[in-house]
Amino acid sequence: MITVMLIWLYVIITTYLVGYSFLKMMSSWPGMATLKNGIIKKYKTHFRESYIVTGIVVVTVFSEIFSIFQGVGLKANIILILYCVVAAVYYRQELLEDLQDMHHVLASNRDGIFYILIFLLMAYGTSHGIMHYDSDLYHAQAIHWIEDYGIVKGLGNLHVRLAYNSASFALSALYSMAFLGGQSYHVMAGFFALLLAWQCLDIKNVVRRGHIVLSDFARVAAIYYLFTIYDEMVAPASDYFLQTMVFYTIIHWLDMYVRHEKSYVPYIQLTMLGVYAVTIKLSATPMVLLAIIPIYMLFHDRTKEKMKAFGISILLVLVIVLPFLTRNVIISGWVLYPVTILDFFGFDWEIPKGVAEFDALEIKTFGRGYNDVTYYGHVAMKEWVPHWFSELSTMNKAMVMLALAAIVIYIVCFLYFILVASERKTHKLNNKVFEISHRSMLNLADFLTIGATLIGCMIFWFMSAPLIRYGIVYVWLVVAVIFGRMFILISNRVDKRAKDYMLKAFVVLLALWIAFKGVNLIRDEYPRFNAKYFLAQQDYGTYETKTFEISGVTFYYPAEGDQIGYGPFPAATHDFSDEMEFIGKKIGDGFKPKD
Repeated sequence: MITVMLIWLYVIITTYLVGYSFLKMMSSWPGMATLKNGIIKKYKTHFRESYIVTGIVVVTVFSEIFSIFQGVGLKANIILILYCVVAAVYYRQELLEDLQDMHHVLASNRDGIFYILIFLLMAYGTSHGIMHYDSDLYHAQAIHWIEDYGIVKGLGNLHVRLAYNSASFALSALYSMAFLGGQSYHVMAGFFALLLAWQCLDIKNVVRRGHIVLSDFARVAAIYYLFTIYDEMVAPASDYFLQTMVFYTIIHWLDMYVRHEKSYVPYIQLTMLGVYAVTIKLSATPMVLLAIIPIYMLFHDRTKEKMKAFGISILLVLVIVLPFLTRNVIISGWVLYPVTILDFFGFDWEIPKGVAEFDALEIKTFGRGYNDVTYYGHVAMKEWVPHWFSELSTMNKAMVMLALAAIVIYIVCFLYFILVASERKTHKLNNKVFEISHRSMLNLADFLTIGATLIGCMIFWFMSAPLIRYGIVYVWLVVAVIFGRMFILISNRVDKRAKDYMLKAFVVLLALWIAFKGVNLIRDEYPRFNAKYFLAQQDYGTYETKTFEISGVTFYYPAEGDQIGYGPFPAATHDFSDEMEFIGKKIGDGFKPKD
């Protein structure tokens, strides 16, 4: 636990300084300042956690680029520290004022105590728990390769799962501290959960505020998710990175409507966060639909400065995406493995097309609840959907049904939008549907955009690989956002006394539910308690191995099953000596299939 806390403090300091300096620079770029009454005003970041989250994105891109040339370890951290020192000196006055202001706010309302308690609680959860099956299957090995070698050509030929590129692995390698000579720590999934937990803490403002806002419902869904992964976030699984990041992005987006945010700059920033989510896992691809809102803001009443901002936004997207795509090509030979449609290169280290296609089919089949790809790989939708649904837990069945009902409500709202559009002139429609509305919820056009994004993500997940842990965030957010808006619409139409009763009921039920989940968490945690995890973090699993050689280099593979852990390195699933060879003379040159 203490080890986790120390690494987290290092992460907070470095990402805060990187994010702070980046957002300060970004506010000075062409088009990123607003002109009001003849005065140019730079955008001021309102949410301080935005500095940390922005820093995470920048540091991740840095790690991905660094991994293309060499291993991500001591050198990468030295460069990161040097940059932070320069940023701290350059912005020393602004940083000091910002820290003093933050200390004053936290001390005045005692929020600092809650933030510290959540920090300790999440650090304890990240110190130990249930290691995700895939982490000992390939996550640990993927991170180990990035630590030691960076990106190696054709690595997916050694272990096809190593071709599953995720930006989260590069970030985990940077902060694993493996270069210190101890174990490789895996604390970043828990750190993402920490950021989401801190963001969820703002739900306490519902009492001070005196009414419920739409982001409160999204926070309830996020709190439930944090309870479900508390004993699993010790693992560096990309699922946890993605789900917490999607929750964070949507909640933050909804919060900006509570603040009546009119600047397009923060919406551009959150769109970049949606693009970043795609580099963590491709299932988040529909998140780019959020770009509709800032694009409308930029092209509505278009100016030269707004077009500069649009051009910069496109450049930022490329900066985030290109390192990810480059890593894909180097690891597997494919732009988006295991997608084989985009076949541009034909490198000799390319994973054979048949292998990639079978792998894609296996992912889809497994997501539908089957293990036999040969027999169930092409089962008709009318057959696999009932089977898939029957395998869900009672809670997940209920949430899926609610999500379907929410989609029906969304369609009704969309038809109403079309009806209004057909009856009004264009300029009146724009003034009506894109104005900032009641603080408690979105106006109709923005609600439809965010709803379409979430529903798009849910459908994309369901049609590709509908394993519930892959897409539960989309199911819950569809329910939370759409039903939450309906609840607020109803509460706004009742008298004040009834509305007060609804608010009190919401607060009481929320408090009782959190208390109930907290008690269950303690009860489930008690059997796993081990005092040694107060100091250290639980390591990856260990397994019995066998060996084989390629050009004098020893490789390991599991004696039983398919899990290998972190330590036996380099590792494969089985003896590949007759199937694969080095591209050059040494392991760092990469792998290619024989013949």
